[in-house]
Amino acid sequence: MNKMKQFILFLLGFLLTGQGVIFAQSQVDRLSVEELYEQARNAAFEEADYDKARTYAFEALDRSPDYHGIRIFVARLYSWEGAYEKAREELRYVLQEDPGNRRALLALIDVEKWSDNLQVALQNVNEALDYHPEDEEILLQKAAVLYDMEEYGRSEDVYRDILARNPSKKARDELKSVKRKQMKYRVSISYRYDYFTDTFDPWEFGEFALSRQTPVGPVIGRVQYARRFGSNGAQFNIDAYPSIANGLYAYVSGGYSESSIYPRYRFGFSLYKALPASFELSAGMRYLDFSTSQTDIYTASLAKYEGSYLVTLRSNYVPSQGGNSKSINLLMRRYFGSATAYISVTGGYGSAPTEIQFSQDIQTLDSWSVGIDGQYPLLEHILVGGRARYDMSDLPSLTTRKRFSFKGSVSYRF
Repeated sequence: MNKMKQFILFLLGFLLTGQGVIFAQSQVDRLSVEELYEQARNAAFEEADYDKARTYAFEALDRSPDYHGIRIFVARLYSWEGAYEKAREELRYVLQEDPGNRRALLALIDVEKWSDNLQVALQNVNEALDYHPEDEEILLQKAAVLYDMEEYGRSEDVYRDILARNPSKKARDELKSVKRKQMKYRVSISYRYDYFTDTFDPWEFGEFALSRQTPVGPVIGRVQYARRFGSNGAQFNIDAYPSIANGLYAYVSGGYSESSIYPRYRFGFSLYKALPASFELSAGMRYLDFSTSQTDIYTASLAKYEGSYLVTLRSNYVPSQGGNSKSINLLMRRYFGSATAYISVTGGYGSAPTEIQFSQDIQTLDSWSVGIDGQYPLLEHILVGGRARYDMSDLPSLTTRKRFSFKGSVSYRF
């Protein structure tokens, strides 16, 4: 009896499901090609269901195979999902029938750009311009492809050509970006003032830096000055960020000083690796050679980029015979339109400070810090920046050091 009831329920479910499928199919059958196209767009843009959107779109194409707008829409769906070869197949079908189809040409340029076939994308742009020589959107695509190919001079020429015909805001904004990319040098000066609530007299720091963008990455030379504990001195540093492979680059640093308040020699090395989902991992070490001791510092970080935001978690580890030191630091940054405009908040805790420059920095027992910093392009060539920070550290002398730190900087790019 139970088996009979189960069979009847199964049969009813099958019939109802079948009726539902038949009803749904009959609903699709009753829709016109335009209505199917509208349903496909709704499924894609309102529901973010690309499979459902393609179902409607292919039903429409079965009835009207030469409706190029729908086929280009299908190609766009494929390209947004990274199915570039399927997108190419749909677009080739359209361009065989209509070689000058503007929307298909633009879609094909995007497919090649997004799949990193920049040379092919440039060929497609030039073919599109044969059909539409004055088309601003295609010209903007050409300038963008040249920019991605690091052909900044040619990209600038195209943007200027667009602006000569029409005062386009997009072309004007992108031209500024291209011009910034061609600024290979950057000169910076900064000043920092540390105020202690008790125990110490104020400390002062200054820095002059010159950076050069090279084909393999930026190289930065620095002259740093410090006045602390009634003494002053200078240190000379050079930093480089060479690119090793796609998604892999290094940080290499070296420094020298004859002043007793700085380490005589300092070296640093780290590797940075881009990971899936916009993560970045780094690991490296720093070496400080003081007159009476040497210090190794091991560091690692994990960064996550999400839209206009960056979150970085960094740890430092300092082995020592007197006891190992370690710390963890968090940075949260918000960008405003470019990498040169941002605001950050920072925090850290541990016995290895965030910035280890002097021998006294590794003599703290416990410390914590909070801070805020930012940078903004004041003019096309000028950047201004600032930082405010507070930290509290326990020292071996059983005293607590409380410090307010303020820093300002100005940079000129050319």
